[in-house]
Amino acid sequence: MGRLEQLILGHSRRGMDMLADLLPADFCADAGRFVLSWPRGRVLLITGFYVDGKGETDGPPGTRLLFDALTRLGFSPLVVTDHFCTDYFRTSGLPFVTFGPEAREEDLRALLDREKPVGLISTERCGRTADGQYINSRGRDIGPHMAPLDSLFLLSDAPTVGIGDGGNEIGMGNLAADITERLGRVPCAVKTDRLIIATVSNWGALGLCAALGQLPGSAELLAAYELCPPSGLIDGITGEATLSEDGFPVEYVVKLQNDLENLA
Repeated sequence: MGRLEQLILGHSRRGMDMLADLLPADFCADAGRFVLSWPRGRVLLITGFYVDGKGETDGPPGTRLLFDALTRLGFSPLVVTDHFCTDYFRTSGLPFVTFGPEAREEDLRALLDREKPVGLISTERCGRTADGQYINSRGRDIGPHMAPLDSLFLLSDAPTVGIGDGGNEIGMGNLAADITERLGRVPCAVKTDRLIIATVSNWGALGLCAALGQLPGSAELLAAYELCPPSGLIDGITGEATLSEDGFPVEYVVKLQNDLENLA
């Protein structure tokens, strides 16, 4: 496994390191090369995970960092998310569209027809299981609370990347049988062309930024995280509106950014 991949899988708590041998050794760097091969144009960035009536801190910050990285590379990103992440992206000033649980397939097809994306990237977005449920880490179906944004990956012919950390996110369909066998979890069934696994999905997004040659500085990184508490996002593990993600204080991602910087 490459050093980049080792870094984003550091401090593994949910078994993602147990799946690394199933992917190319340079799976994150490979995803970066894949994205760089896309023609410059609209890229849809899909994120947002429902936790007890709020959005999770894992996902939006990584999406914001990817937005900036892709913009610098000449792409035109657009965030696609749920209502519970609206305040975060409105405050950040990024262009975004939101859908609710009532969204229909034709609504999402209309978005694809209008935007004509050259690629789709999902960061910490729950995707449907083989039987159509959206299962969170506690084994509960949160589908009634979320827009079916994984349909974008099923309807689009554009190339796709999925970033996840638990097995229930878009892209984990690539390893569905192994997630069940090795981790004993019900996996997302939606596949992507490239899959990035990480200890925290935001770390995978940061790794992708590094693979694109667009690693953010520490000030840019912290700015993406500091918007979380005032925007109502909460840590998916602790349930608190703090500068943390999946129980990891923000200092962990700051250290990761420093380590990734030293790889260059």
